[in-house]
Amino acid sequence: MAVSRQMRKAWGSKLETLTEKAQKAREDLLVGIYQARQAGLSQADVAYSIGGVSPTGIKAKEEKGREIYERRKGGSSPS
Repeated sequence: MAVSRQMRKAWGSKLETLTEKAQKAREDLLVGIYQARQAGLSQADVAYSIGGVSPTGIKAKEEKGREIYERRKGGSSPS
């Protein structure tokens, strides 16, 4: 089945947009993990809320979330 150039371009654009949104959602989840930990939730609390994640893996996700959070707010970090 042949696909027109216009259809290929339209689907390429749509899939690119969806990929960007998926990446943003992954980053938002990491920032949320960081913020939940800052609010006092335990690693186990966060892991339970997310599901399918080990409490021991939360610390690394929290750190990535902190980095994304700092980058988004302009990179200013308290010394």
